Amino acid sequence: MKLFRYFSNSKMKRENMDERKKTQEKSLLLKLKQYGESDFYPFHMPGHKRREIPDGFPDGFPNPYEIDITEIDGFDNLHHAEGILKSSMEQAAEIYGADQTFYLVNGSTCGILSAIFGCTSDGGRILMARNCHKSVYHALELRHLQAEYLYPEYLPEYGINGGIRPEAVKKALGESLLPGKEKIQAVFLTSPTYEGVVSDIESIAKIVHEAGIPLIVDEAHGAHFPFGNSCFPKSALELGADVVIQSLHKTLPSFTQTAVLHIKGTMVSREQIAKYLAMFQSSSPSYLFMAGMERCILYMAQGGRKEMGRYGERMERFYRSLEPLKVLKPVRKHICGQAAVYDWDCSKIVISTREAPGLDGPGLGDILRQQYHLEMEMCAPEYLVAMTSLMDTEKGLKRLSRALLEIDAGLAEKQFRLEHQMAETKEDARDLIENRKGEDDEKAFKPDSAMTISEAAALPGVSVPLRKAEGQISKEYLYFYPPGIPLLAPGERITGELIEKVKTYQRAGFPVQGLSDPTLTTIITVAPKKESMVKCPRKQ
Repeated sequence: MKLFRYFSNSKMKRENMDERKKTQEKSLLLKLKQYGESDFYPFHMPGHKRREIPDGFPDGFPNPYEIDITEIDGFDNLHHAEGILKSSMEQAAEIYGADQTFYLVNGSTCGILSAIFGCTSDGGRILMARNCHKSVYHALELRHLQAEYLYPEYLPEYGINGGIRPEAVKKALGESLLPGKEKIQAVFLTSPTYEGVVSDIESIAKIVHEAGIPLIVDEAHGAHFPFGNSCFPKSALELGADVVIQSLHKTLPSFTQTAVLHIKGTMVSREQIAKYLAMFQSSSPSYLFMAGMERCILYMAQGGRKEMGRYGERMERFYRSLEPLKVLKPVRKHICGQAAVYDWDCSKIVISTREAPGLDGPGLGDILRQQYHLEMEMCAPEYLVAMTSLMDTEKGLKRLSRALLEIDAGLAEKQFRLEHQMAETKEDARDLIENRKGEDDEKAFKPDSAMTISEAAALPGVSVPLRKAEGQISKEYLYFYPPGIPLLAPGERITGELIEKVKTYQRAGFPVQGLSDPTLTTIITVAPKKESMVKCPRKQ
């Protein structure tokens, strides 16, 4: 009997060990560790690029378990800062040139929500760029705001949005003063965009201030601007914006989810924004994040400034290395002055595939990932984005340059054969390529808003087939993620053009998200009056 128990227990132990091993092999932590140890190069956020900040801090960043604390005596409270955190944020404000800076442990999202809530009243109106992040639309819904949209111009050569013209802002603000219209309470813009396009913030700020209202700028992708000297654009904070939100983790060496909100001037209430930050941020802020933010900002104020100059030189060498490209087209500084592009951030490597035969953005991303072990930040239908930071190495940039040149050489050969075949059938290949460039312009949709986002959210809904939803009012969002810019928002009428666009994207495998039905087969729309409850799609 004892022998039986021994073998039985041994078998159970082996089975348990095997089960634990199987569980560990599937764990997120192990997968992250394996990725970190691989030769995959990260052309994506976070900006530390899996490297330690070279600031000479003794032994680098400590074991996170040793310093992960809560609001104990001597370590202050982020939501009522009076000691070490207050001093740390005041130091950050001085470095950035802000009147007040807040640490954000819930990313730029909580800063965007708090800024909009702090600058508007419930049920008010806001003027905003249509190509804003989804968190802006969520603020509209929660604050019951009515949006007036500014539409970015378009760069058809690359398939990307341009900037917002100051004249468009002035016109919209003027029209808001017409009789019977409630005054706009704030203006919200995104600059730079995901693709590095910068609008004329200085001119726009003057126009907005003449109207007596604040300008909020989502500068999530521009946290490096204040340290860039002449290599990079100026920050919106320096150019007159009243509230600026920046994601440190996107382009600087800081942990994912870390960001800052800056306030400058007297146009907005700091107390109001602080009040909403306490609502939208965790009541248990991470001291690891806050220590990481402080370290990042201090490094950027010292050695980081010099490194930014060397980084700008590395990027210039990288772009020069791409000059032999024949088919793939990188965005360059020459776009400035076109389509309301006031300035451009060279840290965003945007490669257009518009002229590449049989290749789209995701296809190029797949080749770079599978064949070259280079991971991109975002792949759109006709281009991809590789994100860089001052932590990127010369070796990493050369790997990407060589890969793009090799891929381009194959595409050029393929294009030559295609043109030769077309010439034999007496077709002009060049005309065909030019025609193709305009077939699927990703211009911003100009929706028919039947009601506000919050009004649509409050009404009963019904699930209908997307293919039959034309003319109905949506209760859901549709957007690419990344970057999270809505093609459709609640309260807007669904058009046949949008339905066809979604079908095209779905067939191509592009990341269209937002609907409660992940298959994109059905969409929840505002129900006719006879409907009294939401009929959600069945879970698969």
